[in-house]
Amino acid sequence: MCSIRIVSLKITELLLFLFTFTWVLLFPAGCQPHIQAPSAEQTEEKAVLSLQTVCAFYVNGRGEGSSFNSFAENRGAIDELSPLWYRLQGDGVLKEDVDSEALVLAEESSTKVIPLIAMVGNRSREVLINPAARKAAVENISRVVRDNSFDGVNIDLEIIRSEGMDYTDYKEGLTAFLYELREELPQNKRLDVCVLPPVKPPSHLAQIYDLKEIFKVADRVVMMAYDYSHSGTEPGPVAPLWWVEENIEYMLKMGLPPEKLSLGIATYGYDWLLGGRGATARGNVEIKRIVEQYRAQLNWDEENQVPVIDYSDPGVGEREIWFENNASIKKKLELVKKYGLTGCSFWRLGFEEQGLWDQVEK
Repeated sequence: MCSIRIVSLKITELLLFLFTFTWVLLFPAGCQPHIQAPSAEQTEEKAVLSLQTVCAFYVNGRGEGSSFNSFAENRGAIDELSPLWYRLQGDGVLKEDVDSEALVLAEESSTKVIPLIAMVGNRSREVLINPAARKAAVENISRVVRDNSFDGVNIDLEIIRSEGMDYTDYKEGLTAFLYELREELPQNKRLDVCVLPPVKPPSHLAQIYDLKEIFKVADRVVMMAYDYSHSGTEPGPVAPLWWVEENIEYMLKMGLPPEKLSLGIATYGYDWLLGGRGATARGNVEIKRIVEQYRAQLNWDEENQVPVIDYSDPGVGEREIWFENNASIKKKLELVKKYGLTGCSFWRLGFEEQGLWDQVEK
């Protein structure tokens, strides 16, 4: 029995030696088969992508083209929801309209909820220059965030511009309001601020944004890179690619860290009556219906890298739609990656073309 055991042991040692010898020949010292370490570029790109987040703006409603229907179907691709549930009045009081069903969906899918705070109208701008009203607004917003366990708040205060009016006091008031709000909010709650693009901004809105101060106080800055052309202008692109990139570069050169900048991306367009006045805003669902109804042809504008449609409405006349679709949005998403921005924010959920969220996930 003893001799058999010794022979077995020697055979085992021999097999072990042959296996080790073969391994050394095939894979020299330190080499791992079929395993390749990621390059520095790959590691850096993965780090950037892991930080990028997708936010969608939400407007209440139901039915085709509604934010609710889109969120219910695509919430797996959406990291953050910024719903328009609170409107700020001139005395600092908030008008509230929370969609409880959407809130439940967000909780079920672990989607962060960072509601928008918008003004009721131009008359509400007085809240910015009245210290007592501003104090009431800060207290009301902070209370809403705490009571609902929101992840933060997004301040989207816009003033329709009046020709010749001086907005210096409103700019200073907005800056003071943001600092007071940051002081009042819990430190673990995010303060996001929507701003206009500084280069060739939309002509119908007032520049009330002290960007350098906003860069300091805000946790995230959402640049609303749309409405280059709008209902008050001649027909043209909503967000020409060259303009979007020019504004990204401008803000980064001003000192805004890319990890604090979210690119606002449109999912809509404007329908102009040629020779007429004004335009109608339309989401992609509605635009697709128009294309089918009038057999309109989709064209691509090379200069601005956006789609445009010309069609004839027998009852009205010649019309033109400039808008954003998946192809033009893809190019803007490439800018988010190129400049290492924190992510993107879509206005608005429900307007988008079918298949956008698959593209976003990729």
